[in-house]
Amino acid sequence: MSTILKVKGLNKYYSKAGNKINILKNINLTISKNEIVVLMGPSGSGKSTLLNILGTLDSNYTGNIILNGKNIYCYNNLEELRSNFISFIFQFHHLMPEFTIKENLQIPGMISNNLDINKINELTEYIGINDRLDHYPDEISGGERQRVAVVRAFINNPGLVLADEPTGNLDSDNSQLLLNLIVDLKRKYKQSFLIATHDDKFKSIADRVLYLNNAELKEGEK
Repeated sequence: MSTILKVKGLNKYYSKAGNKINILKNINLTISKNEIVVLMGPSGSGKSTLLNILGTLDSNYTGNIILNGKNIYCYNNLEELRSNFISFIFQFHHLMPEFTIKENLQIPGMISNNLDINKINELTEYIGINDRLDHYPDEISGGERQRVAVVRAFINNPGLVLADEPTGNLDSDNSQLLLNLIVDLKRKYKQSFLIATHDDKFKSIADRVLYLNNAELKEGEK
């Protein structure tokens, strides 16, 4: 499988009272196309920090990140990179309450000048919410909102989807529905995921499991 993300010797630390505190130490990571990688570790271990760095939201680190065969330092427009190659799913859906579901799903395509109404219709029918497109986020359930957030992450056909505790606010049934949706979309669109989570259920859908603890990243068992 082709490599879409490669991380070499990534380090991040904070200085506090003259002391150097390692948050991430010599992180090496490879993610291939059409792969689900699950990132686990205790709270405060740096999982969200690592996702923010890989998603180009945090530039305060040392090391090399190669996205789609190109060093991240070589990209002139990181916003364009985020719009066209990287998508995010968070614990909170972050849908804009003043817009309908349809409008929320159109926004990524409008930002990237690549609005694909057919793709939106295909995805919303696929997850069974095409009859809810004219509703506002507060008019649908929490599980439906999170499924919309997952669909939104696929609108621009990203190469890599970064998910940070995507089931953190869902009950057990809706968590399982979301896991099933991620697997189905991965199979259908051949996209890759890096999912930071405490939810052991994600091990069942992972191609690989990684553990982040004491600032170090290690391969783990499913």
